[in-house]
Amino acid sequence: MKIRPVREYFSQFLFSLAMIPQAITFIKKKRLWEGVLSYGWVSRILLIGAVIGGFKFMGIFLKWMGHMQNDSPQAVVSQMGVLAKDLAIGSYDLLFSSGSKFIMLALLEVAIFHFARRALAELTGKDKDITWNDFVVAEIRMIKVTGLSWLFTLLFSIGFSIFFGIFGFLAWMKPILNFGVQCFFLGFAVLDNYQEQFHMGIRESLKFSQNFIGVAMALGIFLYFVLMVPIAGAVAAPCIAAVAATMVMYKLSDLHLHGVNHNHKPKYEEMI
Repeated sequence: MKIRPVREYFSQFLFSLAMIPQAITFIKKKRLWEGVLSYGWVSRILLIGAVIGGFKFMGIFLKWMGHMQNDSPQAVVSQMGVLAKDLAIGSYDLLFSSGSKFIMLALLEVAIFHFARRALAELTGKDKDITWNDFVVAEIRMIKVTGLSWLFTLLFSIGFSIFFGIFGFLAWMKPILNFGVQCFFLGFAVLDNYQEQFHMGIRESLKFSQNFIGVAMALGIFLYFVLMVPIAGAVAAPCIAAVAATMVMYKLSDLHLHGVNHNHKPKYEEMI
């Protein structure tokens, strides 16, 4: 893979962030949620599991709120700082760890699957009948993608621990790099749903996504923080991210025109 200039990744990043509010408007205008429960009982069980996970997020949040010392503004600010620090290093609670976020994405694959395909159909004007088997294949693939993403996140974290254990004076960079790696792979897990529609293999999709690091990072950061919003955020974040990913990649890549082409040059003139 040829590494692109940092400014191009930064342009992708800004463009993707700007697309998120447009994705919300697009969802409302096109009523993309319609039909999300039409993939059988298994999909409904997965959605229920995700909602239960959202309640768990709420329990963690309320537990933290209960421990806050709210007798003074200074104490409240201090407690919020502690939470922010814990979230940044990924150690506050199991469900705030990288593994838990990938589990939530796997549970919500039915929503990601549905919203990504509906969005692409609206953009291209080419609707496609989706079968139960299509959903099963997509769910199995998402389990593989999230498992692989979690594994890479863990391996990078171990590598950073070893490196900064040797070069301790640079240890302040470790949480930043861990955060960046986790966000990239969260974003990739959603981007893969777009690339899957053009029959890319997982390895091929990961390689292709490295041309769009800025897109993956923007989506990943959005997911990282909005997944923490109890219940509503845990369910809404992947849906919004799926539509934003589809809208961004529709503009920046030519997969919908020519299929797989690793020599593709993103259309930066359409970006911010």
